[in-house]
Formats: sequence, C-alpha cells, structure tokens
Amino acid sequence: MGTLPAETTNARDSAGDALAKDQANEQLDDLSPKNKTGKCKKNLKGKILGWTRKIKPKTKPNRDSSPQALTFEEYLKLRRISEAGQQLISLEEKLYRYADGSENQEEALKEEEELKLAYETFSQDLWTTIAAGVTLSGEELKRLASAVRSIEQEEERDKKCLEEKERNGRIPQWRPRECRKELDTVLQKAVELRMEDILEVMGAENLSSIKQDIFKMGKRVKEDLLSVVMNVKSCYPKGYDICNVYAKLYHIAFSSQLKKITEFGLGQEDCTYVLGWVHNYYQNDILKHRDLEKEIDGKSLGSLLPEDVIKQLESQYVSSRESEIKQWLSKAVGNEVTKWMEGEIPEQMDGFYHSEIAIDVIQSIVGAVKEAKEVLDEEFGNMMHVVMWALQELLERYKKTLEDFIKDKEKHKNCAAVIKANMFNCKQFRDYIEKTNDPFEAEDKEKCLSVLSGLEGTGYRYLADLMHLPLKPYYKVLITQEWLTSSKPVMDNILHLAEKQIQEFKKLKPCCFQELLKRLHFEVIAEYSKRIMKKKIKLKSEQQQTAMAEKICDDNRKIQELFTCYESKEDWLHHVLPKVAEVIKLQDLSMIVLETATLVRDYPDISEKHLSALLHIKANLHSKDVKSIKKVLQMKKEDLNSCHSAKSFFALVPVS
Repeated sequence: MGTLPAETTNARDSAGDALAKDQANEQLDDLSPKNKTGKCKKNLKGKILGWTRKIKPKTKPNRDSSPQALTFEEYLKLRRISEAGQQLISLEEKLYRYADGSENQEEALKEEEELKLAYETFSQDLWTTIAAGVTLSGEELKRLASAVRSIEQEEERDKKCLEEKERNGRIPQWRPRECRKELDTVLQKAVELRMEDILEVMGAENLSSIKQDIFKMGKRVKEDLLSVVMNVKSCYPKGYDICNVYAKLYHIAFSSQLKKITEFGLGQEDCTYVLGWVHNYYQNDILKHRDLEKEIDGKSLGSLLPEDVIKQLESQYVSSRESEIKQWLSKAVGNEVTKWMEGEIPEQMDGFYHSEIAIDVIQSIVGAVKEAKEVLDEEFGNMMHVVMWALQELLERYKKTLEDFIKDKEKHKNCAAVIKANMFNCKQFRDYIEKTNDPFEAEDKEKCLSVLSGLEGTGYRYLADLMHLPLKPYYKVLITQEWLTSSKPVMDNILHLAEKQIQEFKKLKPCCFQELLKRLHFEVIAEYSKRIMKKKIKLKSEQQQTAMAEKICDDNRKIQELFTCYESKEDWLHHVLPKVAEVIKLQDLSMIVLETATLVRDYPDISEKHLSALLHIKANLHSKDVKSIKKVLQMKKEDLNSCHSAKSFFALVPVS
C-alpha cells in the first residue's frame, strides 16, 4: 500500500489552508462596517448562498502565481477537506464579527442557518473519511490527512469561540464542535461495523461456523491494524497515538464478539480453537507481528476473555483431552496386541523386527503437549500431569500384556519375534522420557521410568533365557575334577554354542542387541562364578591351585574374546574371574589377605558365604587362616571403597 508522509502532506496542504483563508477574507472585504449597510447585507447573503458557484478572488500585487480560488463545494469535490473547513471557519468568523452591525437580524439568522447547513455537509464528508481510514491507501490518504487537519482546525476554532464567549457571552450555536471527542465515537462505531460486517475470506472454508466467525474476525483485526500502522499512522499527529487507539478499539470489539460466542457453550474442537486465539494466535500472530509489535503496546490490552471464562474453558479442555489421550494411547497398543494374538509375525524394517507402538504413542503425546502449550495457561501444569499419568497407565497395561503373552508362549509361536520387536519400543519410550524438553514433573517421569524398567526386565529376561538356556547343561562340567584334568575343550564348546545363540538374535535393533549381549555376558560370568562357589572341588597342593587359577584365566580370556568380538561394553566383567583366580593361586597368607581385600573393595556385595565357598577350594588353609582372611569383611566400608564406582555382581550369584 502506498503511504504519504505526514510532513509532506502537511506542508503542501497548509499552504492550501492559508490560501483558502485568504480567499474567504478577500471575498468578504466588502463586509467591513466602512461600507454601506445595504452592500454588506447583499454581499454576505450572496457569499453564503453562492458556494456552489466559483467566486473569483481579487487580484493583488505579487500574487500572480497563486492558485485559482475554489468554492467550498469544489474543495469538497476535490476531497480537500481541510481547505473547505477553513473556508467555513473564515466565513464564520466574518459573520459573527459583523453580525452586530447588521440592521436586519432576520436576515442574519438566515445566513447563520445556511452556514450551519454547510457545516453539516462538511461534517458528513469529514467523518465519512475518518471512518473509512483503514480502507484507504495511496492517494486516498491525502483525503484522510486533510480530514485530520480539519479536526485540528476545528479544535482551535472551538478554543477561540470559548474564549470569546467568556468576553462577550456570544458563541455560534454549533460551537463547540468537540471534534476530538467525536473522533473517538466515530472510530469506535467504524471498528464495530468492520468487525460485524465481514464477508467470506480465504482459508476458512473447511472450518465450523464458529471457527469461521473467529477466523474472519482475527484476520480482519490483523489486516486492519497493519493498515493503521502502514498507512493511517502517517495521517495523524503523533500525539493522537492512533495505533494504540485503533488497537484498543479492535481488541474491545474482538473480545466482545468472542465472549458472546462462549456464552452458548462450546464443543471440544471449538473450545480448543477459542483458547488457541486467546493464548496463541492473537498474541503471537497479531500483537507480536514484526510490523505491529513496535507500534502497539500489546501488554496494556490484556486478555481477549475474562479470567473466569478462560478458566472454565481450560478446565473443559483438560477434562475432555484426558479421556481422548487415554483412548489414543489405548488404541495404539490395542491394534498391535490384536496382531500378536492372531499369530502375526512383526514386520521387519532394515532387517530388524519392528513395532509402531512407541512411535504412535510418542507422537500422540508430543501432539497433545504441543497443543496444550498453545491453548493453556493456568491449567498447563495440570495437563502435563494428565499426559504422564496416561502414559504411566499405558506402560503398566503394556507390561501386563507382554507378561501374559510370555506366560502363554507355548500358544504363541511368534512370541520371540514379538518380544524382540517390542524391546525397541522400550528404548524409544526411555529416550523420550529421559531426554524430552517438555515440562513434565520429575516425579511423574520417575514413575513412568520405573514401570518401563519392569517392562524391559520382563522382555530381556525372556530373551536372555532363550539365549542362555541351551548353555546351562554344559556348565555342569565346569569347576570339576574332569574339567581340571581333562583335555576336552569344555569352554570352547560352551562359547561355540553361545555364539550360535548370539547370531539368532541379530534381528534385534543394535541398541537392543547390545543390551541383550550385556545380559548374556553377565550371565556367563555369573554362572562360571556360581560353579566356583559350588564346593565341588578341593585342592591341597599349590600346583593344583595354580593349575586351576590358570585354567580359570584361560577360560576368561576366551570369554573376553567372544564378547569383545561382538562389541560388548561390559569391560568390567573381564576382571572378575582373574581376581577370584588370584586368591586361589596365592599361598602366602598376607598376600591372600591383601588380594581378598582388593576383591572386597572392587565388589563390596561379596558376602561371607561367597568367601567361605571360595576358600573351601584351598584345602591347605588352616581354619585360623580362614578366619584371618574373613576379617577383611569387617573392615569399614569407606576403607573398602576405591574411587571407582562399585558394580553389583556377587549379590546376583547365589551360594547354597
């Protein structure tokens, strides 16, 4: 839209105002009391009634280049409102200056009435232009700027008339005109009409009738305020603060219409839409628009709706959304469960078993939180609780479903594939809960993570059992005389079978595969340690104990090679068996005590039963030596702990 800077317009049109005033003065020079009374009456009457024809100005020296004089009607036709108004003011001044000298009062009253009618014509043009301000652009803005100058002229004339009234008690019947007050009224009515009379607009075709009404009003507010800032502002003096005047009027009109809409009760979607306008669209898309924010004091306008109405709508929103979210989440799990029960094998994506549960659930939650941020204020925190409670409830139901599915695994040939697919769901849920920036309460997140840990434990325990179960018969040969003296590759056989089992689980997502590998790695070391604590072997000689220790270390090396090959991250497990072997190998009591202290320091969950079972292998130890070694367990905990974080291990190795 084109704009016309106020300074340029004012400079040019002020010259026109001065000319119009000079013309009016020149044309009424003959009304001076120095002239004959009859001529005075005749000329005054001819002037007031003769506005519709052109009255030529008197020629003055050095004024050859001045514009031709125009009539009042011609000025209005050219939309030069301020010049037309200045003519009326000048005629008004002359009329009242010489009215006392007139011998025919009846004629004077008639002339005054005619001037009053002229003012009415002028006012209609003036206020029509002012009211249409936001619709004007380009050259039309000259007319608006001219109308605004007329208001200034009228205000100045009001001031002079009131001063004269104090002196002589006389004032024209139409004074004071109070155009500044009238301006507020005209703008208010114009804005109200603009907000009520809105035709169809693009972008609202697929909305409900209520949404369409709100959308059209919001669009009207934005477009009109942009017009005010880009065009109308340049036509008003700075003191009018016209941008904020218009902003307040549109705010009041929009608020009034919106409140009426809420009084009849709203469905959920319409309620959400209203809250979206109150908290988001109106504030961010309109008041914080880059072209409006610097001109309009949005904070002073307040909210579009009263606080009690907003609270009622927000409560309605939270209550309705709570049941909807639960339905969404339940449907996401229910669809997948139906497929499992029907024996369907989960689909594979990139060679890995895949399930959509976590994706669907998380998308629903993210969408719910995003919407809540846009439409809620006071109730937002409550909504976050609702979302996490719904998620916790879902995870509990999800966990129970998987547990029941595993219990009936004999009926479900797809059980292993289903559990493999769902383990990645657990990983996605955990990543979302732990890493999300959404403002959930820490307590709510911990509850969800606790349920999730149980769910993960159920799934991985089942898969680990599938992987580890075929190995268990081979463990029986470990830590026996046969194992110690035979040349049979006992551990080689176990690890060969373990690797075969590992390959069977490669269709797990890599992160889930690593989690399962970690568990298998732990199970192998724990099962080996359990065999050491079985008291199945007693060795009296140093050579035997040394041979056993070396055998244990050799087996540990093979275990380490296998799990390192598959990139197990549980490096700490590589050190458990060598430390146990060292206690078995050493013969010097002080060295045994020292190595036992190291073992207790690194694995503080080792118990007296574990230590007794370990020392049982060393048949050459006297009972008093065993007691001395066990005293290590009585050392203070702080003396046992190193700077390294202790891993729990022996607590998970049962000893009879």
